[in-house]
Amino acid sequence: MQKFLFSMLLAVITVCAAGQKLWHKQGYSLQYPVCFASDEIIKAFVPPPPEVLKMLKSAEKKSNIIVTYRDFPTDAITAFEFAVSIWETLIDSPVPIYIQASWLEKNRNVLGSCGPSDFEKNFNGAPHKNIYYPISLVEKIQGIELTGPDRPDMIAEFNSEINWYFGVDGNTPLMMYDFVSVVLHEIAHGLGFTGFFTAMDLTGGYSWWGWGDATSFDRLVINQHGEQLINTSNFENPSVELKSQLTSNLLYANSPVAVAADSSSFPRLFAPSNWNEGSSIYHLNEATYPPGTENTLMTHTYGRGEATHHPGPVTLGILADMGWKKMKIEHLPLKDQEIIESLNFQVNITSDYTLDPSRLYLYFSTDSFASPPDSISLLPVEPNLFESNLLIDPEITSLQYYFSAADSMNRTFTKPADAPNEYYTINFGPDDIFPTIKHEPVSFFFDTGGTLKLVAEAEDNLGIDTVYVEYAVNGVAQQPFGLSLQTGKTYTGAFPFENDLLNDKDEISYQIVAIDASRAENISKYPLDSSFSFLVEKMFDPITSYSNQFESYRNDFILEDFDIYLADGFKTNALHSPHPYPSPDEDDMEFNFTTILKHPIILLEEAKMSFDEIVLVEPGNKGTGFGDFEFWDFVVVEGSKDKGITWLPLADGYDSREHFVWEERYYSSIAEMNSTSVGSSDLYINRQINLLENGNFSAGDTILIRFRLYSDPYVHGWGWAIDNLHIQSPATASSDKLLSPGNIFTYPNPFSGSFKVVTETKEFLELLQYELYNMHGQKITSILLKNVTGSLTSEIIVDNGTPGIYLLVVKENGRQVLSKKIIHN
Repeated sequence: MQKFLFSMLLAVITVCAAGQKLWHKQGYSLQYPVCFASDEIIKAFVPPPPEVLKMLKSAEKKSNIIVTYRDFPTDAITAFEFAVSIWETLIDSPVPIYIQASWLEKNRNVLGSCGPSDFEKNFNGAPHKNIYYPISLVEKIQGIELTGPDRPDMIAEFNSEINWYFGVDGNTPLMMYDFVSVVLHEIAHGLGFTGFFTAMDLTGGYSWWGWGDATSFDRLVINQHGEQLINTSNFENPSVELKSQLTSNLLYANSPVAVAADSSSFPRLFAPSNWNEGSSIYHLNEATYPPGTENTLMTHTYGRGEATHHPGPVTLGILADMGWKKMKIEHLPLKDQEIIESLNFQVNITSDYTLDPSRLYLYFSTDSFASPPDSISLLPVEPNLFESNLLIDPEITSLQYYFSAADSMNRTFTKPADAPNEYYTINFGPDDIFPTIKHEPVSFFFDTGGTLKLVAEAEDNLGIDTVYVEYAVNGVAQQPFGLSLQTGKTYTGAFPFENDLLNDKDEISYQIVAIDASRAENISKYPLDSSFSFLVEKMFDPITSYSNQFESYRNDFILEDFDIYLADGFKTNALHSPHPYPSPDEDDMEFNFTTILKHPIILLEEAKMSFDEIVLVEPGNKGTGFGDFEFWDFVVVEGSKDKGITWLPLADGYDSREHFVWEERYYSSIAEMNSTSVGSSDLYINRQINLLENGNFSAGDTILIRFRLYSDPYVHGWGWAIDNLHIQSPATASSDKLLSPGNIFTYPNPFSGSFKVVTETKEFLELLQYELYNMHGQKITSILLKNVTGSLTSEIIVDNGTPGIYLLVVKENGRQVLSKKIIHN
């Protein structure tokens, strides 16, 4: 019965698992393009061009592609790595590209599939507004690593049932399929040769979260008349007309780089009259690029004996125009001016292709580009730096402007990216605009002997003159201190108080003041009519042992996030996280809820910790462990040797899967993906931690200890409760507590005739006793078990029992562990 219940839970887990993105939470699965196997025998080989072979021999790389293999045979890995090395000579990226590749059984005619693990839009440096870019391209454009080995850039699958040729010489036998070619093909999809177009019975459209979402590939798709399919002035989305276009067999990629490289018309896409899910649009037309020609890699099928070991200029051109060959235009917008003077516009331009110096312009307007704008050329000042100088009519009150630059591939880029729909504005004349201030308030100051740094953002249309902080200690005003500009609009400074004069629980209140650079010296305060405040938490002297049953309040923990109280459904006080703990409900955001023990602990040779706990936090995906991307929410106990600057786990973090009773309770009530189940004292399970076991700490170290609950962007539960904490105290050295309430599970409840009790213990129990009482306090039955260990299931039969409430009492070696109400139908 227990195994059956657990299987039911796994089914629920599959439905409810969530992740770093909202589309994970709502169960949306990205549809990846598929490469199909053709039974046709096609003996053809397209080798890598000489320059690629030269780079392969010299191990010269433009990028670093790292693959995690799942169940791959060794010879398949060798071929895969060869394909990877080809792409590493062709794709530029300062950030590693991670691939998760799985070897599994798929439909007979499917060779493989692949796609980006995620997409982003409107990020810093995005070439076009409201266009989704594959995550690996987002990283390349920004030069920032957003993923990692546990969160790959692309996810690929390959059919283990195919008769593969794993050689790298292109000499594919007539009845086999060339693995290198298919890997090259699928990685191209992962780099972004994919999108959101789809066709239904009568209509066609494009969507991800909502109708209108489109990728950097979708943006390039045009028809034979040059009409862009995602332009709603051309085709309504969704619509019958759009499906007609998607199945017209006359679609192309508006790729200037591909046209220049292939010296032909726009690349023709695969758009058959019958929509082919997984193939339509996101492949090249095989009739235009037949097997054996240099651009055949990205056609939708592969024949036996066919090998293509180079993407070809058309595919590389399309990838280039998606953003893999980019232009970066950087500009610090000019501030408003009270006195109209000559304006100097400077812009930094870097490009993967040569700039066209005759097509670098500053465009400006006084009517928000309602009429045709004026322009002036951008002239070189130093490498990559260009400028224009402009005299302004003293009668105008504002000026709007943007930049435009073209490269040798006849591509034009603007800054802002969506100009002239978006532009920069300079206002002229007296200033009555006040500075704006942003700041995340200080929650507490843990005084370990260091300083308290304050960070704020301040900006103004004319510029900031001064930023400073007014503060008080226990209501007594102190000398204000200034904040210094670090970068952009970020100002920082440290509270100048003397730590020796501070006491535990002193209250610090403060207000941030910013003065702009105008003649009026406009002043803003934040908060406006009040002040922020926080408490000083003093670090106590080091000790060798610590115990706390949380029966009464003791000033031992920093309780900014956690609290100590008697919760509903509990018999005694405990240390509680927020119930329920919140989640940010925003992509790529996270919360960490912590409580720190203010007593540093001197670790001994027998360094152990024990506590009773309940963990009802979102479980990770099946098979994941601490540190995996899909581990989702977790709790962890951590230590710090440097007074809280860096924290390391004392043991691996865990979630509700740690014990069956927690997982069962977590999933017993779900609303809008969140668990609404509530913790209760019968779920307590004792945890023992060897503080030296994982090697992060050694005997003699003095460490701070904190409890941390991590909450990812979406989905949450009740939280964490901790009781009976012992650190290097006698209770942890020789605990006689072998069984906890959470180690005991009863089902069914209500019952009819009989019910079962499952007891799980890792320790040896001399005596285990079950007693059942009726509502009048009379003992109905008693079961005594000796020498118990591991998992034990016992059935308790109630013959001729009167329907009503019964009380089950479980004892370990004579000590009561659990009393639980059982309902008899």
